[in-house]
Amino acid sequence: MRRMDALNLNPDGYGGTYKLIGGRPSLDFVNTISWPETEREHDWLALPENVRRWFAAMDLPFPRGKAVDLAPLYKARQLLTRVLRPVAHDTPASDAAIAELSRMVAKAYQLREIEPRTLAWHWPEPSSASEALAPILLDAAELVTAADHERLRYCPSCDWLFEDQTRNGQRRWCDMADCGSRDKARRYYQRTKG
Repeated sequence: MRRMDALNLNPDGYGGTYKLIGGRPSLDFVNTISWPETEREHDWLALPENVRRWFAAMDLPFPRGKAVDLAPLYKARQLLTRVLRPVAHDTPASDAAIAELSRMVAKAYQLREIEPRTLAWHWPEPSSASEALAPILLDAAELVTAADHERLRYCPSCDWLFEDQTRNGQRRWCDMADCGSRDKARRYYQRTKG
């Protein structure tokens, strides 16, 4: 799947689409809530079928059983939101949130294995949603502990998070086709009215 392509998630009556725009698993995981803390808020992972599709699109392992307790996913997403959103907004995350992330990351590290044939890190088949979160948590830890957060950004229109991977570091919106066009139209209207 190419970045910015709409992911085939069931909108469950919501009038929008979900795109992988974050550039990193932890950011795209946080972005599974559209329009956070607004009247338009929508949870793309509310349906178990969407959870499985999201993990498959991210090329991350997920438990095969039909009945998987998804509560750990929602709890981890709230935590990553409390950590990553402030960092993107250039404000400190709470000490409590960082401490909780640190505890979860310590457990996640224990789940990685070295593949004997390739001698590369490998994630075994998870038996729970908590185990499936391990690669996402380690990605978030890598992002948070990076010395430079300059390219961790938020969309001024919808507040989705992304890592600016453009050569010139000038990306402003989550997606130019959606929020960029909407923001430019709004600014044009404000300049020309009245």
